[in-house]
Amino acid sequence: MERALRILILEDLPSDAELMAYELRQAGIAHSYRRVADRKDFVAALEANWPDLILSDFHLPDFDGLEALTLAQAISPDTPFVFVSGVMGEEVAIDAMRLGATDYVLKDRLSRLGPAIQRSLREAEERRDRRQAEAALKASEEEYLLLVKNLPGVVYKGYVDCTVDFIDEKVEELTNYPRSEFDTRRMKWNDILVAEDYQQFKAAFMRGLKESGSYVREYRIRRKDGEVIWIQDRGQIICDQDGQVEYISGVFFDITERRRAEEALRETEARFASFMRYAPGTSVMRDFTGRYLFANEAWEKRQHRRRRDWEGKTIADLWPPDMAARVYESDLQVIAQGKAVQTIEEIPQEDGMHNWLVTRFSIPDGDGHPALIGEVGIDITLRRRAEEALRESEQRLRFLSSQLLTAQERERKRISMELHDELGQSLAVLKLQIRAIERGLGDDQQDLREGCLDLLLYLDGVIDDVRRLSRDLSPAIIEDLGLQSALKYLTNGFSKHYTVSHAFEAEDLDKLFQSEGQIIIYRIFQECLTNIAKHAGATEVSIAVKEHEGLITLMIEDNGIGFDPVSILSRRAPGRGLGLAALDERARMLGGTLEVWSQPGAGTRVTCIIPVDRAGKAQGD
Repeated sequence: MERALRILILEDLPSDAELMAYELRQAGIAHSYRRVADRKDFVAALEANWPDLILSDFHLPDFDGLEALTLAQAISPDTPFVFVSGVMGEEVAIDAMRLGATDYVLKDRLSRLGPAIQRSLREAEERRDRRQAEAALKASEEEYLLLVKNLPGVVYKGYVDCTVDFIDEKVEELTNYPRSEFDTRRMKWNDILVAEDYQQFKAAFMRGLKESGSYVREYRIRRKDGEVIWIQDRGQIICDQDGQVEYISGVFFDITERRRAEEALRETEARFASFMRYAPGTSVMRDFTGRYLFANEAWEKRQHRRRRDWEGKTIADLWPPDMAARVYESDLQVIAQGKAVQTIEEIPQEDGMHNWLVTRFSIPDGDGHPALIGEVGIDITLRRRAEEALRESEQRLRFLSSQLLTAQERERKRISMELHDELGQSLAVLKLQIRAIERGLGDDQQDLREGCLDLLLYLDGVIDDVRRLSRDLSPAIIEDLGLQSALKYLTNGFSKHYTVSHAFEAEDLDKLFQSEGQIIIYRIFQECLTNIAKHAGATEVSIAVKEHEGLITLMIEDNGIGFDPVSILSRRAPGRGLGLAALDERARMLGGTLEVWSQPGAGTRVTCIIPVDRAGKAQGD
């Protein structure tokens, strides 16, 4: 149910107001009314937004109808205002209508009041609708202009003859020409088009006209300052009922930076593809599904596949199930670990089985996230064969070195025994004979007796030297007293002979070593002490033999002049001298390692570390 019309009646006579209300009821207009007779009450009703319609007398005792109209226009302009007056001239009525009155009715013709009110209400509604539509249109235009202003492109309206109209000023920034040059038709768009691009510019338009009524085209224009830039032109072709082109609505975008980036990317990709295609190793690129995207000629040659055989195929399409599973597993490791994974794969080729070192790695996208799998392979067959030959050669050389040292020990033992048994006994017999001669001399042969005594003293020195040489050649003391006593005897003799103070600390390791192993350890210490005597100029030597957690540590340290081990140990074996080479080889014979630390002016420390189980085996062999 519609609300009853609220009518504000500005009338000083209550009877006239009743007559107006009667006529409205007669016209079937549901309403309620409020009568006011002065300015104060009239303004209060307007400010309360009470009336839907105003009926006003023209002449009032203290108020004027035109003044009331002015107030109504200021406070409630959308409320219809109808004059109902006893006397109102035509000119006055026209002036009132011009000032905003909706209609006027004479009191002696109140029968017209109903139709006049209905017409006034319709006109007021139409005015409100029109104002709302105008406001909406204005808001829409403002939003459209704001959108156009903030677009990264330039909105235009164009025609078949290449004349253009522009909505905003961004065309000046785009072309460096004043907008007025285009608005006045002194310049057309094809005037700044690069001549070589005109045909494709025209062809794209004709294709759009025939097919979809729209187009997207990219071409170059030359700015006023001479710079050539790339334009992307997106447009819609508007035709009339006869199919003739009325105009074109579109947007120009400056895509110069994008085109330059694309060109740089194409050049980079072309250089990369050229480099990878002719690289000696194999190069492959796959996506995370295992689909092949790139392979160079080396890979195609190795796999006996041409481009059409692998392009777009997956790992599962190209390889047997077992090999495909290995490749997929390697790819998953690359993705999961985020780092390169290297494998050595055996691949059959025409001349037999080849070894390939394959490195798989992830290729990131622009945001640094893994996007593709790269694979690079190098044929290491010759290297592997060379390494295997080198290992075999080193093993043979080490075996020969071991045999040489073993033979050397046997020969030393033989010479030691000959010195001790034959030469030693001969010297002892000679000493006895000389002493017998000395005893047989008379008192008158004192000079000969003194000569014999001198000869006996000299012979004692020779016998001591022979015994020392015999011990050095083959330390029989090891067999007699054990390794610990032999090392202590060796150290004491070295300290006494070279006037070097020493510290000796050794655990009883005799049970851990058999005779051959004990001799090797004895030779390591003997060689170290010999090197100290020859080169170190040391005054103190420290020797320690310890066992800890299954490792035997042999350490000889001095306070001599020292040396730079990097420059010495980096040389090949002959350049290091026989001393260091022999030490290293003897340590290897025990399954151990040799470490040499030294600094110029800070002495030298030689450490040999031997696993207990390896030590026992080395001596038991």
